[in-house]
Amino acid sequence: MKLSLVLAILLLEWTYSSGQNKIKGLVQNKDNHQPVAYATIIINDPTTGKTINGTVANDQGAFEVNNLKKGKYNLTIDFIGYTRQELKGINAPLDLGTIYMVAGGKSLNEVVVTSRAPTIENKTDRIVYNVATDITSQGGVATDVLKKVPQVTVDIDGNVELQGNSNIRFLINGKPSSMFGNSLADALAAIPASQIKSIEAITSPGAKYDAQGTGGIINIILKDNPMQGMNGNVSLSAGTRLENGAVNLNFRKNKFGMNVFFSGNEQLTSHTPSTRTRYTFDTKTKMTQETNTDFSRKAYQTGFGFDHGNLTGGLSYSYFGNRSIASTYQQPGDIYFTSDTRNHTGSLDWNLGYRKQFKKEGRELYFLYSGSSGSPYTSFVQGETHSWTPGLDLQHNFSVDYSHQVNQHLSFESGAKVILHHFNNTATSIPDTTQSYVFDYKMNIYAAYISAKFSLFHNYDVVAGGRYEYTTIVMGNIPSYGEFLPAVNISRKIGEDQSIKLAFTRRIERPDKELNPFVNLSDPYNITMGNPYLKPEIGNNTELGYSRNFKSGGNIYVGIMERINTNDLKTYTAYYATYAIGDSIYKDVTVTTRQNIGEEYNTGLILTSSLPLTKHLNIRENLMVINKHVVNHLDNGNKTDGLSWRLNVNAAYSFPKDLVAEAFGEYRSAWNSIQGRVPQVINYTVAFRKLFWHKNASIGLTATNPFNQYIRQLTTLSTSNYTGTYLRMVPYRSFGISMTYKFGKLQFKKEKEHGEDYLNNPPTM
Repeated sequence: MKLSLVLAILLLEWTYSSGQNKIKGLVQNKDNHQPVAYATIIINDPTTGKTINGTVANDQGAFEVNNLKKGKYNLTIDFIGYTRQELKGINAPLDLGTIYMVAGGKSLNEVVVTSRAPTIENKTDRIVYNVATDITSQGGVATDVLKKVPQVTVDIDGNVELQGNSNIRFLINGKPSSMFGNSLADALAAIPASQIKSIEAITSPGAKYDAQGTGGIINIILKDNPMQGMNGNVSLSAGTRLENGAVNLNFRKNKFGMNVFFSGNEQLTSHTPSTRTRYTFDTKTKMTQETNTDFSRKAYQTGFGFDHGNLTGGLSYSYFGNRSIASTYQQPGDIYFTSDTRNHTGSLDWNLGYRKQFKKEGRELYFLYSGSSGSPYTSFVQGETHSWTPGLDLQHNFSVDYSHQVNQHLSFESGAKVILHHFNNTATSIPDTTQSYVFDYKMNIYAAYISAKFSLFHNYDVVAGGRYEYTTIVMGNIPSYGEFLPAVNISRKIGEDQSIKLAFTRRIERPDKELNPFVNLSDPYNITMGNPYLKPEIGNNTELGYSRNFKSGGNIYVGIMERINTNDLKTYTAYYATYAIGDSIYKDVTVTTRQNIGEEYNTGLILTSSLPLTKHLNIRENLMVINKHVVNHLDNGNKTDGLSWRLNVNAAYSFPKDLVAEAFGEYRSAWNSIQGRVPQVINYTVAFRKLFWHKNASIGLTATNPFNQYIRQLTTLSTSNYTGTYLRMVPYRSFGISMTYKFGKLQFKKEKEHGEDYLNNPPTM
């Protein structure tokens, strides 16, 4: 690793050996110290007044103007609703630190600002996918949006991977939520796409972030509005598989702002036929099951957020539930049985934060308390067996972060965090009461970190730090453990348009709900259950990437990555001729649970781009090729190589009179798992959207897989004592219509719209 790090730095130095002068800074609102996103920065010659260069601040208010000669310049910062800032006679190179802007006093009641951010933004530690221009996801849910995010893969059942790893930390507006605890696929299906502002895929989190999730972090940012006035929007959609509705209201006056929202959706009942076969070597018997499953899902969310000066807070409630009714016919034995499985979760989330500013610029202290209380509930009925499991999922998070800018070349961040997590449930089963139990799990995490940002060799920007997390678990005889987790990110800008980065992070995946020994007997011949003996998984992740922005508005990213997991957590299936659960004996069964398999090595190539081919046509592609090499210690060190690749392409075309057409297609290849082969997936969506009423309203039509009712999924299993197949016909064809209406005299988005060319990224200045 050390050798590869040195070689990579030498490669960066060789690719670009000349120095550069730059002026950079951070623009914030003087009243509440929030970023002034997308402020315009202009550099002028102080003698002639001629514009030399310029840029636009990013969504965090940070800006950087490169390729300047040494000397004096005048700098102007401007943004609608603020008093213009002018700095005269400044020298380059220079780090201006934080620049505060004062909200202007002029009335903006009749101003309408329509603007748009680039769909994809490549940053040093993350990819940002802005949802505003995504019309094929209209009327859909968060899962539909995640399919478009570079380096993210979503399978047919809504399971998500980031760079080939499914152990992901999901956040809502940067904060954890118990809504993700019971069923991730259901939680993502509960968030309408119309509620999402952007999604951040953080592949190289710094030491400041919680280390949970060896795959990285996905942060779902919901819509809000930082501008003065009152405004909102209403979105409705109906279709053959999914119905959605959402309302957003935003209010801001002076230092006080509030956002209120409500959304609900329902996945209509879908019918899934499936066939499962199993051939056992010992008994030389073959079992066949033919199952028909009717599945439905519903969800709603509501809540509010506020900010007043340095104080922020929010409260929200989420509910989602599903029901699965399955009937199975089995041979041999001429056996017929049915099952009725229900799951639902209600989750209350809250947060309160305070930002303390010091008299000396560049110093800040931030306190945050967030909490979440969930009430997961699972029940199933199969024949005479009836089981129900109510539970409680409670989490408290206390954190304090301090940032200190020493000078223009060096800054520090440090902080501490305490996470108190309590999960319990009570399982009741009849008639076999020996299967009833109480599961009580408490996990406390005590963390501290320090991180430094500095320049290296005058050309490289380095963010390096370490985080220590100590975990205590109150359940059984699980010992406490501590882990040091370093994070290093080295980047270099090449002019204004190009950059190279090298990142290394170590992260941890702590099993929690998987420790629950709950047994699902809805199919008594294919049993699933938890595993209270799981150990944490450790991931060491390295990524080397190159990104470039084009003046035409396009961008491209090429990266290679290596992810090495120890104590790798995988789903594992074993066959038993007889298996005892309580006082009951089950015969000829498979038992599926999570296990620490051994080691997994993910090596991959990533290529993403957004290219405006013409004024009206934009093409986005996302290619990811990954080889999974797994050493399975459960099967005597058996080694598996599974090469897979995923490609999706999105094409958008803008017609006259505010009509836009978009097509999205995705292919995910089949690949070898540790116990068989996972099938390929092909899906596609076409959509149209028409703006009217001065672009305040829109209507859209969407069709997904219109020519195929089902997606055929054939999974194969191969173990030492049996082989099997599992064929599912997944209903995926759908048609939908969606409508959106925006109201209020002030509407704010990100960047200036240039006529009909809003599908493309804005040109750089």
